[in-house]
Amino acid sequence: MGQQVCPSCGYLLDDFIHFDFDDKLIAALHHSVAERKIMAAQVLGIRQCKRALPKFKKILESDENNYFFLRAILLAVVKIDDPDREIILEQATKHNSELVSQLADELLGELHSGKNRGKWDRHTG
Repeated sequence: MGQQVCPSCGYLLDDFIHFDFDDKLIAALHHSVAERKIMAAQVLGIRQCKRALPKFKKILESDENNYFFLRAILLAVVKIDDPDREIILEQATKHNSELVSQLADELLGELHSGKNRGKWDRHTG
């Protein structure tokens, strides 16, 4: 029997079964279906997965242009209590998308003011 692969992206699924849940979510950030990437980012934020922060940073620095995915990443970053979140948000204020940079600036301001985290989810519908 041959190796099983994802029919959408070609990812080797045989290795995937050995990942823990957070690693599976981190891998899903590169899925070919946008909704799955968005959902993975949201869940990583809810789980406050610090291991996701370098991946989030890399995606924000990439040529990714799906605003809804980038928005989900920013909202996840702000939920993860780690000093790197402020660095990532600060860098995102200089993003080439005005929508992304404005949201990053707003979230950074709310983080510094100590506003309630529940308000940060208003963008997720």
